[in-house]
Amino acid sequence: MEQLPNVLPVFKVRSTILMPRAQLPITMTEVDYLSIASELLENNIVAVIQPKPIFINGARNQELIRAFKTGCAGRVIDTNFIDGEITINILGICRFETISEMPPDESGVERITVSYDKYMIDMNLANDNQELDKQRLMSALDIYFKNLEIFPNWKEIEKTPVDILVSALAMACPFHPSEKQSLLEAVNIKERSDMITRIIEMNSFDRYNTASTVN
Repeated sequence: MEQLPNVLPVFKVRSTILMPRAQLPITMTEVDYLSIASELLENNIVAVIQPKPIFINGARNQELIRAFKTGCAGRVIDTNFIDGEITINILGICRFETISEMPPDESGVERITVSYDKYMIDMNLANDNQELDKQRLMSALDIYFKNLEIFPNWKEIEKTPVDILVSALAMACPFHPSEKQSLLEAVNIKERSDMITRIIEMNSFDRYNTASTVN
C-alpha cells in the first residue's frame, strides 16, 4: 500500500470500470498517448474513473462533465501500437476515493489526489467464496445471456472463482453506468456478488416485460 502514489494521472473512460486484479484495455490516439507517456514511464500507475455528466434543467451539458469520486488505480502492463492507435492494458490494483482534483498540465493531463483507506481490502489476495451464492448468480446469468442471445463457455464460467467472475461481469456486461459504479463502490466481494446478482435478475425481468408488452 505504501508504494501506491497518492497523486495519479487520470483516465476517464465512459461506461467502463476497472476492478482490482482485473484487466482493462484502453485504446487511444498516438497524440493522447504521447501526452501521458512520460508519466507512465515514471511510475506506471494511473487512475481509471467514469465521467459523470451534469444535467441542467433536465438537459445533459457536454461542457460540464465531472468524474465519480471512486475509481481504481491500475498498472499499465502492456502496450500495443497498431495503425496510429495505441492500446494499453491496465491491471487493477486498488480502489480509491478522490480527495482533490488538479487543473490539467501543459500537456492536458489531469491528475487527482486520492486516498486508498476505504478500500484496503483490495490488497488482501485471499479469496473467500464460502458465503457467496454462486448458484443463484449462475441461474440469473443463464436467463440474462439467453435474453441477450449470448452463448458463453459455461465450463469456463463454472470453474472461475466467484470474485473473478463478478469482477469480469461488472466490467463487461452492458449495465447502466450508475449500476457499474455501484458495483465498483461495493466494499467487499459478498456485497458485490449479491448486488450484481440482483442487477442481472432485474435486467432480465425488465427485458422479459418489454418483450411481453411488444408481443
